[in-house]
Amino acid sequence: MQLKPITAIIVLLLLVASLSVTGCSTSSNSKSSTVSTDYPTSGRSKLIEGAIEQVRPSDSSSSDYKTQAFTVNWISNTQASVHIETVNTKSFDVNAKDLTFTHFPSTDAATTYFEGNKSYGVWNGNWEGGPIDYYALTGKVPTVVNGNHDDWGDNGIAQYDAFVVEMTSSTISR
Repeated sequence: MQLKPITAIIVLLLLVASLSVTGCSTSSNSKSSTVSTDYPTSGRSKLIEGAIEQVRPSDSSSSDYKTQAFTVNWISNTQASVHIETVNTKSFDVNAKDLTFTHFPSTDAATTYFEGNKSYGVWNGNWEGGPIDYYALTGKVPTVVNGNHDDWGDNGIAQYDAFVVEMTSSTISR
């Protein structure tokens, strides 16, 4: 007869433990998929961290391209560079891409930087299909969008409010 109270206690403990685990997993899944555009007062820019994850290659079994290198170098809490190399598994050409993300304290500061560094080519205005999807990253439509890139869109600079992305690309044929 004394086994029943012990069994009841064990069942209650298991129930509490399973509810605790369920509560933890539910709260972590409800996290927002957009990142903050606030300029950091301490620590790394969440906007840059999100952009890095957005450009991170994801190899799929059906793709002809496989990641050969993905390196991130934090220059400061508001600037990082990313180097990406992918190899074409059919031609064995290596595509290299270098990106620099800079989070400025204001849109005006970013515009000043953009204006002084827009010598990537003949295109001006919005860089359609640019290196990142700002709206998907932040959930916001930028108030200022500037872009300049070469004829193929392989090299360029883009400004989205206080955020500037610079990109250079090259292909090494084998």
